[in-house]
Amino acid sequence: MYWYYIIICVCSGIFCIGLILFLKRPFLLLSTSAVKQLDIIINTSLKETEKDRLLLANLRQLLTHCLIIFSLLILIVLVSFFPVYLYSVIKPAEKIDHSSIYFYLSMIAGSSVLFLFKKKTSDYSYWSKLLHTIILDNYSIAKYLFETEKRVFSKKGGNAKNEFIVVTGLARGGTTALTNSLFDSRQFHSIRYSNMPFLMAPGLWKKIYNPKKGKEKERAHGDQVLFSENSVEAFEEYFFKVFLNDEYIEESSLNVHLINEHVYTSYLQYQQFFREPKLNTVYLAKNNNFILRYLALRNYNQDFRVFMIFRSPVSHAGSLLRQHKNFSMLQSGDPFIKSYMNWLGHYEFGLNQKVFNFGQQKLWQDYDKDTINFWVAIWINYYQYVLSLPEDDLLYLIDYEDLLNSPEKLKAKLGEILNFNFKIEDQNKFEPARIRDNASLVDDQLLKMATGIYDELLKKKLKIDLVCLTT
Repeated sequence: MYWYYIIICVCSGIFCIGLILFLKRPFLLLSTSAVKQLDIIINTSLKETEKDRLLLANLRQLLTHCLIIFSLLILIVLVSFFPVYLYSVIKPAEKIDHSSIYFYLSMIAGSSVLFLFKKKTSDYSYWSKLLHTIILDNYSIAKYLFETEKRVFSKKGGNAKNEFIVVTGLARGGTTALTNSLFDSRQFHSIRYSNMPFLMAPGLWKKIYNPKKGKEKERAHGDQVLFSENSVEAFEEYFFKVFLNDEYIEESSLNVHLINEHVYTSYLQYQQFFREPKLNTVYLAKNNNFILRYLALRNYNQDFRVFMIFRSPVSHAGSLLRQHKNFSMLQSGDPFIKSYMNWLGHYEFGLNQKVFNFGQQKLWQDYDKDTINFWVAIWINYYQYVLSLPEDDLLYLIDYEDLLNSPEKLKAKLGEILNFNFKIEDQNKFEPARIRDNASLVDDQLLKMATGIYDELLKKKLKIDLVCLTT
């Protein structure tokens, strides 16, 4: 009889392995298709004919996934329990046990094979990936969540403010370090990792998930920058992707664009979703794509401040090249990383890299993305446009070297500008990863252009030499 219990143990293991290996992806596709159907139904911007077409097309996918799951489930059950059937044929006189303690212990022993699949291959579990896909990949649902959050917020007496602060610049220029240096929950509110993936309804999500203090770990960039659930991050671009329906995003570029008054007022309301009740804090955002709509927002608002950080072109380009190779490899190994970055509007590097289209000369077209010249051309494109912007007393150019070498003075100067009483204390100097000196590999003409732009930025940068430090 013990052979029977061994067979039950093996069959249970086969059944569990079959569910994990063969039903995981079909179930994800079924779940996302079902939510996509809802997203299409509540999309008020679609014409009825277009909505009907999309609903029918998605319904076909939904039914296909259902059929696949049903067929696979039947196949898994047949394969899993065939040994039991075979045993009963070989020993017809033996009574089949299906209710004793030995039977259940055999099933539990076989099911323990699931522990072999416990090892995580990324920062996101299967269920976390499913939740992110369902919430972030459906813009109509995102807008519905926004409107729901807005109604709750208005009942609490929340009011939008014209005053807010944006830290921006070309990626890998020090925006994360500057934001982290500035952020003080008594002075600012901002979007944090804990708000993911319900970026459009952080208050509702907080009632379900509200971590107090998470363990810090190094982010995927491999640049020694640590983050936790309560860290501030560049997530607000998702708001603009939703409200503009990705209209400014093309296959290989991000375009400068306008926004209408509804989007502007909704943006101000959105900022307040992240403010703690009864605290009169100011919204602080980190957004490397802010340059795309800077002029459009300035037309509506003369009060917000922008801290635009810049870095020497060759070292900046070297850092971008390093991360491009790093994320290209990560995204090849885990496609979810690419989807995640697309949802959040992070197109700075990797397989989904897109350039900023400012209507200028496209210098990067002459170079391969795996060369330093491409990224120097990207640097030129970005900061050449920055220098072409109209004079603005509320746009401050911040030197990356000041952030590295004099973080206390820089913070004190920004405190003066904002009229904030920052607590100035000794700070650990930001230590970026060592970047190989690639100057000798840069095209002479590119290097000359980049150096000229960098010199102009240095002339216009925020001066911190005369700052007096107080504790």
